[in-house]
Amino acid sequence: MKLWINRISSLLALASLSMVFVRFFFPDVTPFLTTGLLFISFFIFLAVSIVTFDPKASKRDELVGLPVTIYFSVLVVFLQLIGGETDTPLSIHQPFLWIAIALGIWLDIKRTRKNKKDREKSAA
Repeated sequence: MKLWINRISSLLALASLSMVFVRFFFPDVTPFLTTGLLFISFFIFLAVSIVTFDPKASKRDELVGLPVTIYFSVLVVFLQLIGGETDTPLSIHQPFLWIAIALGIWLDIKRTRKNKKDREKSAA
């Protein structure tokens, strides 16, 4: 049960953060959802996800980092391609976005390699 609560809260946190991105690019699309409300729900779902996380029952560290980085990168590019505009540094024209994407991918690959070496070392 704890694993399912963790998975559902993680997905809801991802959905909340996705809606924050939509609000950044299209502020008039969801007038009933304020950015503050979305951030509050994100942090609540994130806290539940952290509290219910069980490293023995989940290999989420290895499976989530890179796909989530790619998901948000594609989301930002997609939102701009369909006409969204933002004043935040989350623009395909800003170097901050590309630096953050590259750094996220590099850190995920580095962590995956380290975990692989640790597993090989513990198996030997």
